[in-house]
Amino acid sequence: MKHKQAVNLVAVAMAVSAAFGAAACAHSVHGEHVHTYSDAWTYDKEYHWHAATCEHTGETSDKAKHSFGESGTCLVCGYEKQPEVHSHTFSEAWTSDDENHWHVADCGHDAVEGMAAHSYENGKCSVCGHEHEQHSFLDGVCTVCGLTLVTSELRYEEVLGADGQTVTGYSVIGWADGVTDRTQLVIPAQHENKPVVAVGDSAFDVDDGDGDETLSLVYLPESVETLGEYAFYGCSGLKSVNLEKVKTLSKGAFYECTGLKSVTLGELELLGQYAFYGCASLRDARVEGVKTFDGEAFRNCASLERVEFGDGVTAIPAYTFYESGAVREIILGKAYSQPSEELTDGTFPEGLESIEVSGENATYSAEGGILYNKAKTEIVFVPMSIKGKVTVADGVTEIRAVKTHFMNHVYVTSLTIPSSVQTVQNDWVRKPFKGCFALVEIYDLTTVGISVEGDYGLSEGTVIHTSVSEASIVTDPDANGFVWRTDTSSLHVYFGRETQLVLPDGYEGKPYSVGARAFCSSTLETVTVSSKVTALGEECFDGSGSLQEIVIEEGLETIGAAAFRGCIALTKVTLPKSVKTIGAGAFANCTALTRADYAGTVSEWASIEFGNEMSNIFASAAEEAPTLYLGGAPLPEKIKIEGIEEVGNYAFYGTPVREVTIGQGVRKVGQNAFSYCTDLKTVILGKDVEYFYYAFTNTSVDTVFYEGAEETWDTLNNGNGGSRGVSGATVYFHSDAASESGNAWHYGEAGEPEIW
Repeated sequence: MKHKQAVNLVAVAMAVSAAFGAAACAHSVHGEHVHTYSDAWTYDKEYHWHAATCEHTGETSDKAKHSFGESGTCLVCGYEKQPEVHSHTFSEAWTSDDENHWHVADCGHDAVEGMAAHSYENGKCSVCGHEHEQHSFLDGVCTVCGLTLVTSELRYEEVLGADGQTVTGYSVIGWADGVTDRTQLVIPAQHENKPVVAVGDSAFDVDDGDGDETLSLVYLPESVETLGEYAFYGCSGLKSVNLEKVKTLSKGAFYECTGLKSVTLGELELLGQYAFYGCASLRDARVEGVKTFDGEAFRNCASLERVEFGDGVTAIPAYTFYESGAVREIILGKAYSQPSEELTDGTFPEGLESIEVSGENATYSAEGGILYNKAKTEIVFVPMSIKGKVTVADGVTEIRAVKTHFMNHVYVTSLTIPSSVQTVQNDWVRKPFKGCFALVEIYDLTTVGISVEGDYGLSEGTVIHTSVSEASIVTDPDANGFVWRTDTSSLHVYFGRETQLVLPDGYEGKPYSVGARAFCSSTLETVTVSSKVTALGEECFDGSGSLQEIVIEEGLETIGAAAFRGCIALTKVTLPKSVKTIGAGAFANCTALTRADYAGTVSEWASIEFGNEMSNIFASAAEEAPTLYLGGAPLPEKIKIEGIEEVGNYAFYGTPVREVTIGQGVRKVGQNAFSYCTDLKTVILGKDVEYFYYAFTNTSVDTVFYEGAEETWDTLNNGNGGSRGVSGATVYFHSDAASESGNAWHYGEAGEPEIW
């Protein structure tokens, strides 16, 4: 409809021009000539006009700027707005992955230039320097990059047979003396006509001096079946190694090989304790089979996300993945038969979202990421970090109040329980859904007798559906990982994995709030809270230990209790002047916080309602209080508050102010408003002040200038508990003249208090 209207306006404009064009022409002084103009419009990207058709071609008529409609078309001449052309600029440095290299835009746009496949020569790309990682050697030459293996100069130790005398092979025990280039380790299949069968204990241990952090390639011949304890300890440059023929992987063999990205293990006799401890870059691993499986093999692998156990793995020891919270997926083969009673809290990692099981497994099955017995009548294990909407398999008969079912599963948003469930364990101590903070709806509970009046550890406001046909009140995660609660139009929880995040600019085009614990214990580093966010819920970012900076745009009014509690890496906060309430403990234990930028004035800051001292950024630091910036300048040592009725509790708790003026209009100074301002010496109290009980406790106030009379002060002082916090100070009373007692004061020419 708008497009048709634009066309009609153009037609009208042309008709008017045709009818009155001559009348609008400019005449010469003597009237000898009248300009004539084209009916058609001429235009550029800014203006439109009618061009002269007479010999005076430079003349124009009706020249004006375009009037663009919503479609981008001028409503007068029909010119279509042209998109702006941006010329990208690109970084000179190369960015690369395992296959390609490219230059990224440094102009703020998502663009790349010069993307091409790597061109390898002797293990490195000749263009960008990327090191080839997945070598495939044939006759000593990599079929991918052409790298030629050259046998390393090494030291060996004899391996004796059962008789203790016959040399059956050799073990590599380190580099030969004098070897300086230790970037590539190529072990031969034979030494002195005997097979090389092992790499000895600590053979290339960096701490022992035999290893080297620059070691980036290790070639093991098929004859090597044993890697000794801590064989490659600390070889952080090592990115990939073929271990499929190794049979014994001893304790700590690749301990803290922080550059190692993936491993594939064949049929092992031993997978030792700490085998891959601290391999911080390790993302995926496959274990085909293992007879002796020691615990903590993948401990503290911070980036490990996926582990596949083949058909030769029957059980997983406790704490195999201890401190490896990033593991999202585990796949179990057909032989896995570990008794369910042996599954402790440490068997599977806390970050686990999904378990898959081979269809040939005779003991277990899986559905929707949950581990069941083969018949799917019993829940065996629900991954601790299973996310979103969860459906229990039809056939399950009981839900118990234990961690292996749903207790403390903080990412489940919606739960569907089938009619086959006959019992949901629940008593005054054991609650089946205790700690399920994100759970806001449950389907089909009436089939097992759960009612709205029941407890079950459910959070307040959880919706209990009586039919699966009832509409869900929580969405699936969108492309960015945001989950919304539709009945409250709030951002319910974030399931994304970004480290730098900008919150959405509205929900369905409208402002919204962020729910309690929405980003609890996230891995975010920087967050921008958009102007459409009105409130941050309680414990919103509680425990987000990697969060370094939070920027809150104008529009937010409420920061909930404990919203940023325990954000130990948080160094900077940007707060808008729209903030009215900051809940109790909002910045508790933010021990790294050094700066807060507030968009308002001193008086506007004073009007914020603080829940307690730990909701104020000044009480957050372990040693030195952070600096508050107002309009880009640090909070001054002398401050004046006026134009508001009340200074909030804890408003300036712990600040470095030295002098405070409570000015016109202020009737109340909240409790602890200036407590622990240890440098505070002077207070000027306006005559409007009626209440300042406990406002100045634990300060160094020694002088009070009161704008009222002495008799008024006596009444005010008694009403405030004997002027708590200023009882030891000398009090002066405003007067137009000196008094006999010497306790009178007035404002001097510079506007500062002066004693008569």
